[in-house]
Amino acid sequence: MALLIREIAQLVDGELSGDGEQLITSAAALSEAGPGQLAFIGELRNADSSAYTSAGCLIVPKSTRSKFEGATIAVDNPKFAFAKAASALHPRKDLPAGIHPTAEIADSAEISEGVFVGAFCFVGENSVVGSGTHLQAGARVGSGVRIGKDCTIHPGVTIEDGAVIGSRVVLKAGAVIGSKGFGFVRDGELLIKFPQIGTVVIEDDVEIGANSCVDRGALGETRIGAGTKIDNLVQIAHNVQIGKRVVIAALSGVSGSVVIGDDCVVGGQVGFADHTTIESGAVIGAKSAVFPGKQVRKGVWAGIPVIPLPEYKRLNAHIRSLPKLRKEVQNLGELVNRLESLFRGRK
Repeated sequence: MALLIREIAQLVDGELSGDGEQLITSAAALSEAGPGQLAFIGELRNADSSAYTSAGCLIVPKSTRSKFEGATIAVDNPKFAFAKAASALHPRKDLPAGIHPTAEIADSAEISEGVFVGAFCFVGENSVVGSGTHLQAGARVGSGVRIGKDCTIHPGVTIEDGAVIGSRVVLKAGAVIGSKGFGFVRDGELLIKFPQIGTVVIEDDVEIGANSCVDRGALGETRIGAGTKIDNLVQIAHNVQIGKRVVIAALSGVSGSVVIGDDCVVGGQVGFADHTTIESGAVIGAKSAVFPGKQVRKGVWAGIPVIPLPEYKRLNAHIRSLPKLRKEVQNLGELVNRLESLFRGRK
């Protein structure tokens, strides 16, 4: 998709300098951009590097003194503005509406107008697929599923029975939505599966990465709030409640009945034990662990178990000083031994 520079400036609410009638066809990195491409400068200290780009237009921070001779668009947050413009320049590929002859669609399923159903897809009984949605090759939709408008269901995705998917949701390849949760009851040497008969609700504008799993609720629902973005290889267990605009990086695991509030950020490989509560706005550093029943307040946390970041930094500083402390203790021990020898020699 191509846009005039003045159209991009209007889209990102920026201040245009230079020729706004040039056509921009794509976005690119600053060092690689050529004529007809959009690039950006994220920080004022990088302004000098703009003199060496061949981009057709630059998005720059306000008040910057760029050496770039072409058109610029000044904004408060260049990276955000660039991402917004790039989304417009590179929209979702519009696949033609239709059902591939190898797809299997139940007679009672409802496929709305403008839906693309790829090769070897399956849609079960009484399921509804909203207009403009793409079911790419090999996607499987169970019975009684509700999928909203303009969703992108990538190859190999499985949506189990009864799941509810909002509009503009992206499920990447291999994601599994609504599988039975990992819940067992022990009686002596016997383990019995606890009922996993709830559902999953994925709200609007959620993205779930490749090979991630969101389990259905045991008796209630697992819910992912609107605008949340989940990376690849993330496990969301039964009855988890995740708020709006949450970001969870790859390889994290969220145990059953965890509550994560709005606007939280979770680093990679974070582990959440069951029944923990993460308050809105909390940031959890990579490789951290949240122990059972813990309530994490707003702020930045890290460690195993998680503690506030300033405390974590202090502990790390102490740990790094342990070799020096060990040597000092050894020296003190040797000194005590010599003093004891001298004292015994004077008796």
